[in-house]
Amino acid sequence: MKRIISVLLAAVMVCTAAVIFAGCGDGNYPVTVANITIDKEPEAIVVLDPSAADIISYMNYDGKIVGRSTEVDQSYLSVAPDFGAAAEPDVNSIINSGAQVVFAGDKINDDAVKQLQEKKIQVIKMSLADTPKELETNYLTIGKILGGAVTGLEKGTSSYEKLIEHMEKLKIEVSSSTTSGALETACYLYVDDGSLRVMTSGTYVDMLIGYTGAVNVAVNIIDGNVEVNTLRIANPNYIFYSDEQTLNAIQSDDVLSKLTAVTSGKALQVSEKEITRQGLTALATLEKMIGFMHPELAKKATTDEAATQAQTPAQTATEAATQAATQAAAQATQAANEAPHSEADRYDIKITDDLSLKKGDEDKGDSKDVWELQHRLWNLDYLVGVDNVTGFYGDLTEQAVKDYQKAAGFEVTGVADNKTIKALFMSDAPKGVLPEGVSNEP
Repeated sequence: MKRIISVLLAAVMVCTAAVIFAGCGDGNYPVTVANITIDKEPEAIVVLDPSAADIISYMNYDGKIVGRSTEVDQSYLSVAPDFGAAAEPDVNSIINSGAQVVFAGDKINDDAVKQLQEKKIQVIKMSLADTPKELETNYLTIGKILGGAVTGLEKGTSSYEKLIEHMEKLKIEVSSSTTSGALETACYLYVDDGSLRVMTSGTYVDMLIGYTGAVNVAVNIIDGNVEVNTLRIANPNYIFYSDEQTLNAIQSDDVLSKLTAVTSGKALQVSEKEITRQGLTALATLEKMIGFMHPELAKKATTDEAATQAQTPAQTATEAATQAATQAAAQATQAANEAPHSEADRYDIKITDDLSLKKGDEDKGDSKDVWELQHRLWNLDYLVGVDNVTGFYGDLTEQAVKDYQKAAGFEVTGVADNKTIKALFMSDAPKGVLPEGVSNEP
């Protein structure tokens, strides 16, 4: 469970090879992601990481999968050959499958990686998304790798938006069915290294709880350590827990065992698998949680059946590529007809008529204005390196603002005045130009 909450589990991809596939560019390729350049769309992939498999399937790229690990046990992927454990896969089977790319987890054996690299097979280590923004980054990055800089990026964007839109609709259903107006509260508990812990604010699980229409009572708990008295006072209406070990820990505690959710039977197991698979399974998990809290909204299908129903039939690589190209063309036509609009709602920033930021400013309390300004500058390639999105307006941010102002034809001051901020968050804001050989991927 450490893998779920560690700050090291940012939504980044560590690429362990720098193989260049042969091919010619068509607007999608070549594409550069992290430290690799891909010149041609991968036609065959092996997926060893269950969460990556979930996202790839949700994006309808499963037609490219020619093999999987034992841990990738989603029923709708069972047709793909099993190439052994994710940590120690059958390297020869992967090589013989003709795969060009392997999506692995962080536990893959170093020798296996070395052998695959020697056969010019690219190994990409995936990390779980710990926040919604990191989850979006995973979708965009997988899209670029499997579909290219145009079609793939659009597909990653639309797939993530579709996921969030579906979750929003489920939340609206909850709101529409609730007449009491009472605020529901919940939390998610699990055991790590023998200690009972809780999912805190800002995590992926916190996001799921939010889409059930409930409030996570662990918002003020630090580092996930369970504070029994805090939970006693909060007395959540519902408790979600990871496994039987966690339930036993709850029931054996003098305080937790007396919580209303425990005594009234409002505690539900939501397994580690369900909260670490962030594609098709994410929707099924959310539906399960909502159905438990609001039986009138319960889905008749099981988690795995719901995921299967949500997925379109498996496609061949050719069919997937054709459909993706068609969708991309339609999206491109639609985008061309759209008027410029503000994209501020994609960020945690409220652009008022008096909002202005300058060097030395720093986010405090709930404010994230500087952080989101930097995030936007990074998205547009004016600020290089996601590590420089810090919430403090320093020299690098000032220079990034100057570079944007110059590109936009504004007076170059380095001060993000109201005019600059409003224009920066518009959909037609000019993109920066990175120095040759510099990548701005996470």
